[in-house]
Amino acid sequence: MNVAIIVVISCAGTGFFLFFQYILPHTYLLPIFSLLNNFQLILSNYPDQEIIQKINAEDGTEGSNNINQIGSINRAAKGSNVVGLWTPMNASFVLQHLKGEQQEKTIDTLLMWGYQEYYYVMNNIDPDSVKMTDDLLKTANKTNLKIIIILLPPSEGGPDTSYDWKGWIKYFNSLEKKYARSFEGFAIDDFNWISTRSDTKFRNNIDYMEYSGLAKELKDKSKDVKFYPTVYFEGRKTGIVVKKYRNFIDGLVVASGCYYNVSSLKNELTIFKEIFKKPIRYLIYPTITYNYSKQDYSPPTDRLVMSTLSIASNSSDGLIIWRDLDSPVIQEHMKSRYNERYLSDISKSTELQISDEKNESSDKLLKSANVHTTCTNWYKKYNEAYDNWMKLPQKEKETDAWKKKLLR
Repeated sequence: MNVAIIVVISCAGTGFFLFFQYILPHTYLLPIFSLLNNFQLILSNYPDQEIIQKINAEDGTEGSNNINQIGSINRAAKGSNVVGLWTPMNASFVLQHLKGEQQEKTIDTLLMWGYQEYYYVMNNIDPDSVKMTDDLLKTANKTNLKIIIILLPPSEGGPDTSYDWKGWIKYFNSLEKKYARSFEGFAIDDFNWISTRSDTKFRNNIDYMEYSGLAKELKDKSKDVKFYPTVYFEGRKTGIVVKKYRNFIDGLVVASGCYYNVSSLKNELTIFKEIFKKPIRYLIYPTITYNYSKQDYSPPTDRLVMSTLSIASNSSDGLIIWRDLDSPVIQEHMKSRYNERYLSDISKSTELQISDEKNESSDKLLKSANVHTTCTNWYKKYNEAYDNWMKLPQKEKETDAWKKKLLR
């Protein structure tokens, strides 16, 4: 295809996306998970947690196909962490909207690039949505790509969003029977997040999950249908998530609301894995999110994204790339993540990034003093919790006693 045509199409697609992003904000940022000194955790009453969640609860942001330069899916056999893709902003790779041969070729491309999972939103079990999902799963069933359906919480859902949990579970069980190879399961976004919308009865998404009887319906979920709630380090009432939902959870999509700072990321991931005892996929933000752009933040630097990739690759069970698969940093990571020289380079970048984060003044790290103060407080709490956990005798680490104290 002529290069000029490709550029025109790409620019047009980006323009349409930015327009719709502006009028349809989407939530993906900053809950507050309180880790108090000496393992005294109060998940619902930390004074600064409102700041981050209010700022970010409204969040949202919507190629090239050179397969030979990217590499082969055979790399997946080397035992690396799974890599998923959260519905990309590049319309050429939004699988659920593609048809026939185009859909097949695009799946092949994503697999060749190293993506093994694909996440997308489904609002309702209406005929059009069911057909769209059937078509995608039928195509993916001939490949190694796993499909995960995202359900939206009240903080994000609209008037057409279904919260008929019984219906959803029945539907997911049926998909697993029909498409056992391609259908992996479902996620519920912003599971421990707040809602700043005035038209929602419940301020916390987890409160709505309790009110609507989600746990009761999860009991009927087939063991082969995986449940991956999106849980934030800084989220609200995480203790309830552990106590009432851990037995139904097959893994976590973990996110950080304070993703402009990675100095505590390793400790945060370690504590979460110890609390939940479940596989963790960490959400990577290679591009700026809606609410940060509203506050005139600059996009994440390449070094920040590289550092996040380095830490999460070593401290989690998988990565999920949030929307921007066209990012050069992401493309380089997918191409070179088994290359020792590359791994050494991003490790050095991480050391420099963390050093700068510790040395720079607050106004350089984040433009909002309130958000910076809140994030700094939570980094401190996680670091203290990690340090205290490391000092525990091994027998105490293996019990739930320290977790109960931490989540009290």
